[in-house]
Amino acid sequence: MTDIFTGLICRPPRKQYTVEELGPAKFLIQEQMCVRRDMELCNRRQLKIKGSHYLPVHADTMQVTKPVPCVVYLHGNSGSRIDADDIVDSYLAVGIAVFSIDFGGCGLSEGDFVTLGWRERDDLECVLDYLSTNKDTACIALFGRSMGAATALLVASDDRYYHMIKGMVLDSCYTSVRQVLMELAHKYVGKVPLVPFASMVEKAVDLLREAVLQRAGFDLDSVNILQAARHCSSPVLFGHADDDQLVLASHTRNLFAEYGGQKDINVFEGDHNSIRPKQFQEQALAFLQKCFKETEEELEVEEDIKKAAAAAAEAAAAAAAA
Repeated sequence: MTDIFTGLICRPPRKQYTVEELGPAKFLIQEQMCVRRDMELCNRRQLKIKGSHYLPVHADTMQVTKPVPCVVYLHGNSGSRIDADDIVDSYLAVGIAVFSIDFGGCGLSEGDFVTLGWRERDDLECVLDYLSTNKDTACIALFGRSMGAATALLVASDDRYYHMIKGMVLDSCYTSVRQVLMELAHKYVGKVPLVPFASMVEKAVDLLREAVLQRAGFDLDSVNILQAARHCSSPVLFGHADDDQLVLASHTRNLFAEYGGQKDINVFEGDHNSIRPKQFQEQALAFLQKCFKETEEELEVEEDIKKAAAAAAEAAAAAAAA
């Protein structure tokens, strides 16, 4: 029984698909020509991570005319980069690029295990490293769902990357893996041999922790998202389905309360895997557009200050020469 639950934690069903299922590499969205550039990145553990970069381009040159904002989509524990289909069309239509990946151990990427954010950080970091030097990228935001949302928070709290992330949409995030397992274990008291009595819940979770550590080499108690949230500063929109029975909505409410930066929250109808309401999807897009606009305005102010300083220095030099 322990082996079964351990597998569900670190080796859930792997999404199987072919590259052809990603659709055509060139396509039109509301008269906007777009391309999908598939690529392979290498994370710090030397695993090959499959990704797709969706970009709005000029119809004649098939190139990006000027750098555009980009949203990195981060899927859940049994998902893949195909899940980004939920947002790709609407974001490209307003000139926002989307970058989606298969986390290590998911989809077509290398790797044997899922670690619920712990090692997935490496995958997101290699994407951010790539985009930071990509000529077509103006600025970056994150859109994560469940494990992807947890991964986003872990990286956004990192001193090396927080300044790169201009906004985040976090859907059905959890505060910690232990808390999720404790809540699930209570539901199965008396129904499975692992938790015959309520008093055995904590011991059962400890057993799972040890089993996951032995099988996948990571400590689930290391995945503390609530602690990371306290050290984040990027603007964030939290979302959660009110009838989510896998990750309770209380997780997002607690994250919202502790989050260190500008924040908003939307608890909507649905469950963990249900299609998100149109209202939330539109809210998420508008939120990220606002984040990108504010970033653009800040850059313009910085540029004006630099020009003014240069002009002042030039005038001072001319006065000194006279």
